[in-house]
Amino acid sequence: MKIVGLFDHGGVRRRQNRVAADRRIAGPYRVDLLMEHGIDLIPVPPAKHPWHCKARDVIEHRTGTRVDLAVRSAPRILGAEGVLALLEDKAVLPGKLRRLGIPPYHRVPLTTVSCWWAEELRHGSPERVRAIRTALRGIDDVICFSRNQRSIFAAAGMPEDRIHPVRFGVDPDYYCPGEGTRDFDVVAMGIDRGRDYETLLDAARRLPDTRFDIFTQPGRVLDPPPNVTIHGPVSMEQHRDNLRSARLVVVPTHALAYPTGQSVLLEAMACGASVAATATAAMEEYLQDGRSNLALPAGDPVGVAKVIERALGDEAQRRRIGRAARHRVLDSFTFQQLWAAVADILREAAVRPRF
Repeated sequence: MKIVGLFDHGGVRRRQNRVAADRRIAGPYRVDLLMEHGIDLIPVPPAKHPWHCKARDVIEHRTGTRVDLAVRSAPRILGAEGVLALLEDKAVLPGKLRRLGIPPYHRVPLTTVSCWWAEELRHGSPERVRAIRTALRGIDDVICFSRNQRSIFAAAGMPEDRIHPVRFGVDPDYYCPGEGTRDFDVVAMGIDRGRDYETLLDAARRLPDTRFDIFTQPGRVLDPPPNVTIHGPVSMEQHRDNLRSARLVVVPTHALAYPTGQSVLLEAMACGASVAATATAAMEEYLQDGRSNLALPAGDPVGVAKVIERALGDEAQRRRIGRAARHRVLDSFTFQQLWAAVADILREAAVRPRF
């Protein structure tokens, strides 16, 4: 089954080129693993020539729409059975062309993986909400990473049977337990807007004898107390070492509609670390408080401090949670499982009657 992939990448190679898996270039969220589940993924090579990149950037900046990938993928649509856009911005122009009945996008189903649209539908400007609702009318299926988003997309006009929550995943071969020592007391990391470092700093002020290390972009965290050290971003390998070296990993987040922070949560769990994350509706299927991870109360520094203090005071519980965390990732949250589920959705969309 041939699926055209619209996503930013460094050159995902197709199975038909007979490139060994260990030489394949990974796509975002390991979308290349679709090729292990019966999908011939046909990506669009990235723009390389300086003049091409310049023209693309000018056009897309002025229009506010991702144009280049959609236009250059058109010849590939003719022999395909579907289109997968990763993420939402790549689906806007193809969806518009589908609504208008313009070839070749009118002939194949369009599926998008959505990260941010549910949150924007809840809290975006009226103009932004209208734009998303319009875009959804040209999209056949929406894939999201938490069940709570189903009602949000349904309220925006998307048929419920076309909204597909799937569990996010990580690579458990890369993120795996190590032999390092526990050099950190509490570690937090992440740069996205969903991180609630303000609540974590307030919690840290209530635990002056506990050392906190936060890895994020410069300027993201202001006025930390003396027991908090701020670090800049690190390599993937160092990030993994940090997860392995923490007595407790914390993922403090705001209550957004999508599961912000789930990557770090699952990476830490895969490493066998004891990890605590903010309990939100979007994180419900990822959290098992007291079993494979710990739940932090949203926006409550006193409650967060209590969870951290109890966890640091109970090494046996941390070890037990770390072991359970690793097993749960292997059972439910791998990239292989994620893309196997997406492959089923794409196959279903391809055989669905269209009028």
